[in-house]
Amino acid sequence: MLRRGMPAFALALALALWAVVAGAHNHDRDMAERLQAMGEVRPLQDILAQVARDYPGQILKVDFEREGDDDDCLTCRDRWIYELKLLQDQGRMTKLKIDARTGETLWVGTRSLRREGRDP
Repeated sequence: MLRRGMPAFALALALALWAVVAGAHNHDRDMAERLQAMGEVRPLQDILAQVARDYPGQILKVDFEREGDDDDCLTCRDRWIYELKLLQDQGRMTKLKIDARTGETLWVGTRSLRREGRDP
């Protein structure tokens, strides 16, 4: 029963954290809102719901940033990225980079926060 409420709780927590992070970075927030209104990026709420479904855990941080590709690549383009950090079961810290336009998960990095040879 408790596990059913976890995605909703994680989403609510993430939205609260986003408000705090966005408050500190009004320019990023304004840019994200403008791009969303123009249909250039997906709403953060959609991304958070996707992450809660695919990578259950507690969202610790959300960033919205522009990521440029290599200048030598003629077919590459800049893109907007939602970058999320979350704490998952078994003490795993997971960092995700998600294309803000498509919702595609571009990169996943995971590391254990527990030290080898120590009891939890």
